[in-house]
Amino acid sequence: MSCISYTGWSAGNKKMLYLVGIFLAACLLSSCVKEVEIEPQPYNRKVVVDGFIENGRYAQVFLTMSTPFLDEYDSVSIRKSFLNQAKVILRSSLGEEEVLTLFMRDSFFPPFVYRSVNIRGMVGVEYSLEIEVAGRKVYASTTIPQPPIIWNTRFTYVTDSTGYPEYMISLRSDAVQYVYTRVQSVFADENLHPVREGSIRLDAGNEFGWISVYRVKERRISAGSNYDNFYKEYPPLQYDHRDRVLIVPGTVDSISHEIINSLFDDWGSNDNPFRFNDSGIKSNIEGGIGLWIGIGVNNAFVVSGEVSQE
Repeated sequence: MSCISYTGWSAGNKKMLYLVGIFLAACLLSSCVKEVEIEPQPYNRKVVVDGFIENGRYAQVFLTMSTPFLDEYDSVSIRKSFLNQAKVILRSSLGEEEVLTLFMRDSFFPPFVYRSVNIRGMVGVEYSLEIEVAGRKVYASTTIPQPPIIWNTRFTYVTDSTGYPEYMISLRSDAVQYVYTRVQSVFADENLHPVREGSIRLDAGNEFGWISVYRVKERRISAGSNYDNFYKEYPPLQYDHRDRVLIVPGTVDSISHEIINSLFDDWGSNDNPFRFNDSGIKSNIEGGIGLWIGIGVNNAFVVSGEVSQE
């Protein structure tokens, strides 16, 4: 006589009933799904400004037109976004004024740059832009702060053959500094570009601080670029100790600091599907969008695990 008693459904039958229920629910829900078509809303295209001026160097301004999010983005739409017939006027608080000259620059996007040929940036001076294009006027202004004071450099090893450069900066005793560092790797075959942190704030003090420079890809318009193949199998953020890493330390004002970091926050949210940028991208462009920043730059230097020179 069997000792097994049946008090209801067996475990196997219950599981089968559970799966059938899920299947029927899924079918019911799928029958209720309707295709939703998003109607494109009227879009007011805006002038996009990407410009900067450094002490001792000429101003550079890149201009494009913004495009709707749902538009097809191909080579034709990219070419249509170029603004190469604008009038760009640069003025300084010293009374200088110059209409910027248009140059071709194939290594950058867009390939047209408006550049000054007479006015060079000076520390402590305010520089304003007035841009006339397609019946619109756009305005912006910025200042060039005191450059950072660099005392030392080094290469910090993480493994026997990789690590990251660092440089020692003097903290200002009288003011906050917003440090904006740009970097260029020889082995990665890249252009000069900002570090991964964007701009960092250093409070006033009487001490020195080391700033680490971690490897980050230069963001190029070509998604299929193979320029970073050298570091494809390397640990994230680290440089080969034989690489010669060019570092350009600089400072920006508080407004530029906020704009730069809002842009980097947005980039970070694009790279992470679980992160959303709900604070938006800030701008100091009146009548358009983008940024116009002044950078107080110090002398560039090279840091390597094999050689470090100023």
